[in-house]
Order: sequence, then structure tokens, then C-alpha cells
Amino acid sequence: MKDRTKFFAGTGLLLAALVLAVILNIPTGGTQVVSFPSEYNGTPVTLQGTYSPGSDYAVLICPGYSCDRQKWRPFMNLFAVNGYAVMSFDYSGQGASSGTIGFDNAKTDAIPVQIADAVEELHRLSGIDYDHIILVGHSMGGRSILRLLYDYNSPDAQTTVEPRQVRAAILLSPEVNYEFNAQASLFAGTSDASEEPWKSYDPSCIGSTDVYLYGSTGDDIVSDEDVLAIFARIGGEDVPESGCYSDTQYNESGSIISVGVVSGVLHSYEMYSPKFAALVNDALADITGKGGKYPAKELSLIYVMWFLGLAGLGLSLSGANGSQTWMTEQEFPVLEDPGAFLKRKVLMWIPGVIAAVLLCCVCVCMPFGSPVMNIPYLCFIAGYGVVMLWAYRKGTFPGVKGKLPKPGHRTLSKKDLFVSLGALTFYCFAVWYILRASMYRLIPFNARLFWVCFAAVFMAIGYYVSGVENDMLKAAGASRKVKLLYNLNQYVPLLLLVLFYMVLKSYSGMIGQVQNMLLMYIFCIPMGDFLKMKTGSRLTGAVVTGFLFQTLMITSAALISMF
Repeated sequence: MKDRTKFFAGTGLLLAALVLAVILNIPTGGTQVVSFPSEYNGTPVTLQGTYSPGSDYAVLICPGYSCDRQKWRPFMNLFAVNGYAVMSFDYSGQGASSGTIGFDNAKTDAIPVQIADAVEELHRLSGIDYDHIILVGHSMGGRSILRLLYDYNSPDAQTTVEPRQVRAAILLSPEVNYEFNAQASLFAGTSDASEEPWKSYDPSCIGSTDVYLYGSTGDDIVSDEDVLAIFARIGGEDVPESGCYSDTQYNESGSIISVGVVSGVLHSYEMYSPKFAALVNDALADITGKGGKYPAKELSLIYVMWFLGLAGLGLSLSGANGSQTWMTEQEFPVLEDPGAFLKRKVLMWIPGVIAAVLLCCVCVCMPFGSPVMNIPYLCFIAGYGVVMLWAYRKGTFPGVKGKLPKPGHRTLSKKDLFVSLGALTFYCFAVWYILRASMYRLIPFNARLFWVCFAAVFMAIGYYVSGVENDMLKAAGASRKVKLLYNLNQYVPLLLLVLFYMVLKSYSGMIGQVQNMLLMYIFCIPMGDFLKMKTGSRLTGAVVTGFLFQTLMITSAALISMF
């Protein structure tokens, strides 16, 4: 396929994905952005939410860890199209809300307070009584709702929320782990089997609130054993230890307790699952006494849009870069021995890791607050880049003749400037919008733009060295095998994270890192290469690549994030 054909075919697919994203993001029921205050331990924050008016019942959606309210738009529509008032919001430090969020998932004291404040705001906005308010939560959101019900109903409550009796709680794989789970234990820092209030959680903790518990045998974070253990603790009788199961009972307090365990849905993708949408819809019908609609086709279109966008990005940028003129006017080292070059590249990860650890310590200790991105990955790229920069400046790198050139550029014509800025703006908007509307857990900047810029600058060092090396390989006519081995070496940090998630048996995390690699390969690096060619500046391409990677990927659901 010729470059021009690739470009136009890819752009067409990308526009089709963008149109689907726009359609899927059309709000239902006249949504509006709302903000409200919350305070915990004397620290005030402003929380951002999205509200859609309705009548009869009001629904509050509580997202999971590192997942902002935008990911729950299909479920917001589920409730809005049935005529109910619905609101979702971002916890402090997530999405558009101010403040920070940390690893205090063992107690999650602050988040139940924020959910309680959101309940008050939903009551104020909708005018609907508390006994007609339904709480919906996934993962940490579900855990925090269970904790809030405890604080609503127990004299031993550790927070100061005012006692309330909400109508019902619909919980999708609430992250309460009575069985050992490596990743969940890393988050919580303790086992829930020995931690208060979870070890003594019983039917009295939920008061008169009806609870609907749903999970999956394929969940890699909250096992089906844990979902059934929660069900048993709130009053379920004759509950099996594991497996697909469905039952509705009454506990000793007279509350409805219902459980449903389905098969084959990973934890991070339950909010995109038609199976879970159907379960939530069934619970809604049981609570309100009338059936409803759920967006099964809409949820399926999310997957279509995601892969359509990937294909369009890859083809479009491949076609655009294939027609670019290579920068022969700039200096670069000469590749003389590919084998020696590749061996030393691999060995350079040893001092690179040492530099990464030191840089990580500097980042954490800086007086600007802790960064939100995935610090280990940032420091891997930056540390390795600094070490490679030092080695090249010495001019004695094995298999290579010459030193690393200083950053250069050429004077841009108005046409090239317009094309560069226009392409960057279009592609960034398209990718951001498609990610925002698809199966991807993207956290917006919030007040953390400083760290995004800080990380991009440091990562640019590594990407600058990589840009020079790619020019060097191209000039030497390197074989496909050499280029493949070189690229695999460049992906060491992401491959290590994939292995790390594999050890934790977090298949959701593994898929997330594969998504990161795909996006880096088909968008971030090609976009940086495009601007490098247009501007004649490797440094410009490196900064753009680093910035795009930080804003689109490192801010997504990072397991080792530091807040």
C-alpha cells in the first residue's frame, strides 16, 4: 500500500472512530457539571461531578481507584434513559477534583466521607429523599460504599458522617479481599480478614439498605470467593465458597441481599461489560419495581471504536511518515558493528536502573508534592537516557563511531509550521477524545500539569538518544533483525511492567500495559517522528513523544503511582 493511500485510509478510519466517540458521548437527559466541597481531617477539597436530573429515584455512581467519572458515562445513560436522577463524581486527586488520593485502601476513611458529601449534594440537586437514593460502586467505589454503610449504621464509626438510610447499594466487585490477592494486598497494605471494620462486618452494618453484589469468576482483583464471602457476612445463608452463583435472600435485619457471579469478565473491564450492565439493570428493576433499558449495543460499540481508532492511527501516521524526507543534513554517529552495539545497549540498563532509582528519590523528595504519574517508568526512561547520553558524549560506545550530536533545527516555513501544529492538534484531540469515550482509564491533568511537564522533559532525554540511534540504524541499512532487537530493548520498562502484572496475576494490568505499548508504537513515537522531520529537530520530536506518553498513558491506571 502506497504512503498516500495509507494516509487517507488511516485518516478515514480515525475520523470514523472519532464520529463514533462523539455519538457515544452525547449526554442523556441534559447533564451538567457540578462541584461541591468536602472535608476530611481538616483538609478541604472541591469535588467535581456530572449530574443529570430525573424523578422518583436518584443514583450516585462511585468509580474505582484511578478511574474518573467519564468511564461511567454508559452507566449514567442507563439510569438517565429510565428517568432517574443520576450523578457521578471524582474523588479527591482523581479526574478533575482537587486534592490527593493515596494507598489508604485498608481503611478508605476519606473516600466514604466524600461519598457521603456527594449523597448530600445529590439530595440537594434532585430533591429526592434519602430512602430513594441508590449507590452504585465498582472496585474501590464499592468498598467505600460498604465502609460508608458501616459508618452510617455503626456506633463504632471512625468518620463523622451523619447517619442515613439510603435505599439500596449496587456493588460491582467491591475491593474487599478476604482471600489473599497480591495486587489488592499491595494497595491495601493489609489483609481484610484481620482489619477493622472488615473482619467484624455483619448484617447490622448495612442497616435497612438493600445490597446487590455482583462479581465474576474471571475477575483478577476481587475473586468470586471474596464476593461470596461478603454476601455471607451480610447475612447470606448456605453460600458456596466459589463459582458462578445467583441468589436473593433477606438478612436478619429484613434487608434484601442479592448476589450474582458471572464468568469471564476481567476486573478493569466490568464497566464496559454488557453482562454487568444487564445485572445492574435487573437490580434497578427489582429496586424500583419497573424494568429498564441498558446500553448493550453502546457498550459493544466502545470496543469497535477503540480498535477502529488504533487501526486509523497506525495507518495514517505510517503514511505521513513514509513520505517524509530523512534528515541527512544533521550529524549522527556511524554504526560499524551492530552486534557490539546491541550487547552494550542491553548492559547499559544496569547503570540505567541505578540512575533511575536515584532520580526516583529526587522526584519523591522534591518540595512540590508527590508526582501522580508512574514514577518507576518515568525514571527508567530518564535514567537510561542520561546514562546513554553520557556514554555517547564520550565518543567510545562499542560498535559506534562518533559522538552524539548537539540538538539542531532548521528554520520553519509558514507552511511547515502550520502543518506541524495542525497535525499535532488534530491527532492529539482525536486520540484524547477516543480514549475518553472508550475502554481506557484516563485520568485528566487535575492540578498535576507540573508533573506531566516535568516528566516529559526528563523522558525527552531518552527519546532524543533514541531518535539519533534510529537515524543511525537507518543510515547503516540495518537489517530487520537488528531493528527488532533494538526496539525490544527500548521496550524493556513496559515489558518489565507486563511481567510484574503477570506475577501479580493482574491480567487487567497486563492488558493495560499492552495498550500502552500499542499506543506508544502507533501514536507517540510516530507523532514525534513526524514533527522531527517537519521541524528538522530531534529535540522537538523527543519532547513531543515524552509529553504525549505522559499525558495519554502514564496517567492511566498505574499500579505503582505515587500521590
